Amino acid sequence: MKVQNIALVAAMLVSGSVLASVGGTGIKGTRHDFANRTNFLGSQVTNPGVANQVGLCSFCHTPHSAQSTALLWNKSMSTNTFKWDDATVTTGGTNFSTMAPGYKGATVKCLACHDGSVAVGDVSMYKGKVNPSVNTFKVGQQPDNFDGKTWAGTDARPQYVIGSSGLMNGTHPVGMPYPLGNAVNTYNGVTNGTEVALQEFVANPHTATGAAKGGGTAVTPTSAGGGTANALIKLYNDTGTGIVAGTAPGKSGMECSTCHDPHNKQTTDDWLLRGKAQGSTVEDGYICVQCHIK
Repeated sequence: MKVQNIALVAAMLVSGSVLASVGGTGIKGTRHDFANRTNFLGSQVTNPGVANQVGLCSFCHTPHSAQSTALLWNKSMSTNTFKWDDATVTTGGTNFSTMAPGYKGATVKCLACHDGSVAVGDVSMYKGKVNPSVNTFKVGQQPDNFDGKTWAGTDARPQYVIGSSGLMNGTHPVGMPYPLGNAVNTYNGVTNGTEVALQEFVANPHTATGAAKGGGTAVTPTSAGGGTANALIKLYNDTGTGIVAGTAPGKSGMECSTCHDPHNKQTTDDWLLRGKAQGSTVEDGYICVQCHIK
């Protein structure tokens, strides 16, 4: 599928400091670690020097009273309908997708923080409390507009705001079909266009190979691919009633987590990417060519 934009989806949340995460070690210490942060903007403004008093996983998951059994989701969702308004079709003839609040794919969970409309700590349940506000900071929020309080530092990072007001303009397509097997696929009600150059895509980037260095089965990669196990580029399957991880002929597609691992167990760098942001070949782990043959 040729697209008009090849920008990577920057699906990672922002903290109050510039972190240097180590790929593959898990969430702790990364941009998605909101529990152990004493310099995270929301905590500093309300309680300077005090870490968020929340469990590491609880910003997104809860063992009881979750919004859904799937993933035991604890995060309030955006009410936005996400779409691309600056273009309606790719150069290959594939219509850009629409993702309404009820969309089942992983992308809307990422956008629950990244569209900037829902606070990071706007969760459904914590310590037996319903809808507690454990941190009111929103991605991209200006420090001088945070609960009417002032802040000596800066944490307004518009580059991390994806899908503001529901507009996905300038963002790599997600919730859209991937031409698995160099064939036309349908996903989220969208079918690969008739002019898509099918042979310009890796037939199945979800499968680890001896050459591929993106995504994979490595749990703690020490470099792109992590030894021999190679990383998994994560594709999804539209079952007709839901979106599940894995491929299926004719109905496979992409989500934010196709290129990013929010849990940082199959990533290679601070961007939580499943491949490297720099490079030029499949073998050196460059993320784009794990899917695109260029």
